[in-house]
Amino acid sequence: MDKQVYESQFSTLPVIKSERNLGLLDSSLINIGWGIATWCFLTGGLLALLVDFKTAVIISFVGNTLGVILAALASTIPSAKYGIDTYTSIISFLGKNGMKIILAIFLITNLGWVVVLASMIARSCQNIYEALVGVVAPEWSFPAITIIAVLLTWWSVVKGPSALKIMNRIMVPGLLVVVVIMIISLISKYDLATIVNAKAIDPYDGKLLNIILVFELCLGAGLSWWPGLGALGRLNKTSPSAFWGNVFGLSFACVAMNVLSAAAAYSIGGSDPTTWMIPLGGITLGVIALIFVILANMTSNSYVMYNTCLGLKQFNVFSNRKWIIVSGSFAVPAIIISFFPDFVYGNYQMLLNFCVALFGPLSVLQILDYYVFRKQTINLRSIYNKTNSSDYYYTLGVNWAAVIIFILSIVTYCAILNPVTWESSGIFTMTTASIPSMAVCLVLYYLYGRLVIVPYNIGNVDYYKNVQEIIEE
Repeated sequence: MDKQVYESQFSTLPVIKSERNLGLLDSSLINIGWGIATWCFLTGGLLALLVDFKTAVIISFVGNTLGVILAALASTIPSAKYGIDTYTSIISFLGKNGMKIILAIFLITNLGWVVVLASMIARSCQNIYEALVGVVAPEWSFPAITIIAVLLTWWSVVKGPSALKIMNRIMVPGLLVVVVIMIISLISKYDLATIVNAKAIDPYDGKLLNIILVFELCLGAGLSWWPGLGALGRLNKTSPSAFWGNVFGLSFACVAMNVLSAAAAYSIGGSDPTTWMIPLGGITLGVIALIFVILANMTSNSYVMYNTCLGLKQFNVFSNRKWIIVSGSFAVPAIIISFFPDFVYGNYQMLLNFCVALFGPLSVLQILDYYVFRKQTINLRSIYNKTNSSDYYYTLGVNWAAVIIFILSIVTYCAILNPVTWESSGIFTMTTASIPSMAVCLVLYYLYGRLVIVPYNIGNVDYYKNVQEIIEE
């Protein structure tokens, strides 16, 4: 592989314009393939448990779209402009070591996502086996196939994003055709009016509580894309193609799949999307649909792992290692966790809540810093300068104020809604947990910016003025 191409795909160095190969079509297809795979189906099943169909449609669109727009504004736009991944971009307001603190947290979260996707592949394989053979798949097959799925994901990550681009062009249209057929089957087998007027399958006491819980889940689904948006954004030829690719693929397409999955869950009575495809489409169509879901999950999982491994390159121990070693170092703990897929797959909602608690405040921090304080201008030389002469060195490589505000925002969220147990405080149904959390972050960091960052030029926030002077000259 050409050295220049290798560095653009497997390093954290900026991707220059001539090395970028994604336009709006490819960006949208990749985002659709990325988003249509698991999150939307599982999220739709959760919606059906808690709220009625009409409410599910509205909240899915509002929550998911809001989350995607926040994440895309924070991560995609700067990444597409400068050709840098998400983790590199946050050095500007967190510092080199501050970024590593946050990244360490994300690594744990992303391990969960990789295993969830691999687990859904395993469930799909089990359902195909049971439909074709007529016997229940052995219990050991669930962790075994999950481990194999992680290994195949690692193999595709080693090959790089170019191979994934080709696979998306084949897989996404095929999956969309299957989904359309499944919609027709759903409507033909079940009365449309019954689906539209369907009630929640297993809600908590209190209608408003269920609505707010669903909003948190959908917002979390939208925000969950934040870590990976930069890795894809840096490969886009323009910022608009990167942003709208996110919106078309991760918002509109995901919402459509949320609604389809919810409709199927109401009709068939199960929230696991791998279990309704064969009863709905029959053995032939159902098996084909599950095969495409497996392919889509492989694609999504590969992008999650690829982006996470790019983040690992930020640590000194991995910075100069071969890509196969870096990616393998992440695959090993994922394989270990895959021995317990039931726990991870059965607690999907916890991941969504953690995504709101983490990525909501972080998106607010990044949006404030990039658009309001830095006027959409970053000093790339300082981003890659690891010495204390960097504009973004702060104190010991950490912008401690930003980190503390981020932690306070997370504490605010957890004080209102426990992301593990779903126990909530009395104000949860009136305020949600995400809005106060992001509001705390917004107010505190804005005040800190106006009172400290801007007046004292912390992190060389006035760098945009130098750029303007050069342009004017």
